[in-house]
Amino acid sequence: MEAIAKKDLVEELNAKIGVPVDKCDRLIDALVDTIKDKLLRGNQVVLKDFAAIKIVEKRAQIVKDPETGHQYISPAENVVSFVPIDSFQRSIESAKLSSIVLAVPSNDPFARVIEFHFSRVGWKVHIVNDKTACMKLLGQSGAYLTIVDHALPEASEVIEDIKCSKGTSMVPLIALYPQDKDPERCQDFMVLGDEHLVEPFEVYTLLMLAESELARSSEEEVIFDQQVNFQFGTREDHIERANNLGAKLFQSSGLDEEGQVAMAAAFREAIMNAAGHGNKDQQDKLIKVLYLLDKEKITIVVQDEGAGFDHESYTLRAQTKSAVSAARERHEQGRVGGLGIKLMMRCTDKLEYNDVGNMITLTKLLKSTGAGLATPPDEA
Repeated sequence: MEAIAKKDLVEELNAKIGVPVDKCDRLIDALVDTIKDKLLRGNQVVLKDFAAIKIVEKRAQIVKDPETGHQYISPAENVVSFVPIDSFQRSIESAKLSSIVLAVPSNDPFARVIEFHFSRVGWKVHIVNDKTACMKLLGQSGAYLTIVDHALPEASEVIEDIKCSKGTSMVPLIALYPQDKDPERCQDFMVLGDEHLVEPFEVYTLLMLAESELARSSEEEVIFDQQVNFQFGTREDHIERANNLGAKLFQSSGLDEEGQVAMAAAFREAIMNAAGHGNKDQQDKLIKVLYLLDKEKITIVVQDEGAGFDHESYTLRAQTKSAVSAARERHEQGRVGGLGIKLMMRCTDKLEYNDVGNMITLTKLLKSTGAGLATPPDEA
């Protein structure tokens, strides 16, 4: 759930009524102060089509500690009672609860089959037939689950917009693909959902997958603010698109400008290594990327389909030698490269390889710890 700051309310009010920002700021302050004053005087504040608000006394009561079984007295306290009323109450009742957004082409007969089966087990299904309607619905009332059929025009853009926006990224998304777009084999550039099914499949399978995704997301949304999976065949245009997408994600992550530049440099190096050293520039080989954002850091994982390499010797050299001496040593041995790992280490706060060496994990703290692109004297 995204927190809305006062400045956001000021900007929205400014956009809606055209009053200067400074006046909008004062209006909101005056309204809040007036409501607080009335509540503290013992009045109930009733705002039409919104809520009834008042301060009520919560009496002292005997409470049992569920862990120890001991009883104790909970003292009396004043609490704020907020009761939605009128149209706002109706909106709350109809919004999001057990709801699914089903994005499919117009007049798709399978949509009614999915709607029927999900409705039978208590789900409310909202069927949309284009990107605009889908994003509008998610923005207005949200959903617990989104299902996107690849046959929908702009389906790939819908999936990318949902997963690459922090506001909707953690909503479970199941993508439905025809056989020629099976992510296990397709070399297209694809931003993936959290799960996918390839046609043909049983509706029962979709129901079971939806349940498991809801269980998973309820745990992960407490930990992560954003999660994006994407993959692509080893082609120059795909690599460039991946770097652009990475830059977009870093920009909205909360990193400062220096951190964004550093992370983008490390990510670009990781992808280039995966393409050239891992996949040997073979276009039918996939590069897979996982981007995770939480309150403290960015974690990005890049995996290729190569055989891996002896990463321990390279990382040790990068940790103990300057860039100049490492390059000189590589030249004397008749080899090239070897500086990419040092670059990635300097641009991130942590770098790890899997045992094989075909998967790298880069971690960058949102609050700078000094990792960046500065060059010490011995490497100038």
